[in-house]
Amino acid sequence: MKERLCSYCHEPLDPDAHGNQRMHPRCAYKYKKMRQKEKYQIGNSAKLQIQKNEAVLARIYKIDPDKNGISYLKALEYGLKFDCSCTKVENPFINNTIFMFDKYGYCIKEMKNQTLITVYHVSEL
Repeated sequence: MKERLCSYCHEPLDPDAHGNQRMHPRCAYKYKKMRQKEKYQIGNSAKLQIQKNEAVLARIYKIDPDKNGISYLKALEYGLKFDCSCTKVENPFINNTIFMFDKYGYCIKEMKNQTLITVYHVSEL
């Protein structure tokens, strides 16, 4: 009978092991942990970006309570990431799209050759 090798560490498997067994139990556990880490890496980084944007938008919301807007460059300085996952909400009252994260969102307006960011709280929508 041909000797079976672990598909993870390439060491011989126990000859009395079940016929479907492809790895040592410890290797199967290590492989599972590695797969889970790879699988959830993207989800975790997206979550962290959303949390960061929430914090930045909360700060801007306090700075600009009158909704005059802050410059695009200032928002970048505060750390706002515009390529982050968000939910787009069409708001007919402001005639613009709001990019929502959790409790805060922003819209982009062009005024007097300047790009302005206005922050909204979910309670205002």
